[in-house]
Amino acid sequence: MRMTKLEVLRELRAALKAPDRLGDVAVLKGELAGGGAVRSELEARLAAMDGPFPQVDIDFLRTLPPASLGRHYAEFLDQNRLQPFRLTPRISQELLARHRFIARYGLVHDVYHVLTGFDASLAGELGVWAFVAAQRYSWKHWIAVLVACVVYPLLSPRQIGQHWRCLRRGRAMGQSAEQLITVPFERLWERRVDELRRELRIEPLSVPES
Repeated sequence: MRMTKLEVLRELRAALKAPDRLGDVAVLKGELAGGGAVRSELEARLAAMDGPFPQVDIDFLRTLPPASLGRHYAEFLDQNRLQPFRLTPRISQELLARHRFIARYGLVHDVYHVLTGFDASLAGELGVWAFVAAQRYSWKHWIAVLVACVVYPLLSPRQIGQHWRCLRRGRAMGQSAEQLITVPFERLWERRVDELRRELRIEPLSVPES
């Protein structure tokens, strides 16, 4: 039975209070917003993925070689005091089926940071948003980019120049790169980051962002 908007809102409020429910929060927000308007062919590719919502073992990733994707990912989270997105059993399979893209993107968002080289600052987030929009998953992402272009410079005015550089660089990278959302990163943690970047046609940001 489908949840009412009020039930979704109540569950979202509960999830926001639990640090281990970041993935649940993303899906519940997507339900309130009416979904991500993702292209139908992309939805089909996501539906065909084997295990698109993995649990991330950060302790294991910290033990991987320094050049590996998993080690870089773990260090990015540690340096920015972040937790990996996780989905809990409280999110129904019905909700996941409607919001596969939102759940998958929430789980791999920080992998995008690692591969593109954008940091966790507002300018870096804008760069990732521009990358995602240029990957053409959904027209809604361009709206998010436009909002970020207005809001982020107001929040960090000293980074205005860097905001625009990250915007342009993220857009260019997203246009040239392979579509990342269905890349099975959860099976590639031990691969070298530089090798993955070459295979996925990503030329990462190589200058400091702050």
